[in-house]
Amino acid sequence: MGVKPCEAAIIGDDIDTDVGGGQQAGLRGILVRTGKYRPAYTAASPIEPDLLLDSIRDLPEALGL
Repeated sequence: MGVKPCEAAIIGDDIDTDVGGGQQAGLRGILVRTGKYRPAYTAASPIEPDLLLDSIRDLPEALGL
């Protein structure tokens, strides 16, 4: 028994490789506002994250856990 791509997500700070790459693979893309995250670059990107978090620490609450 495996996890279907639609049941998984990629979480990262790079809108292009993390979020965009994950979405191209059929995963949900979650962007965190840490590390490589740049507001202006993200706003100009055609990639739309499925979820935007201030920190990975916020993930459990965002998932209702």
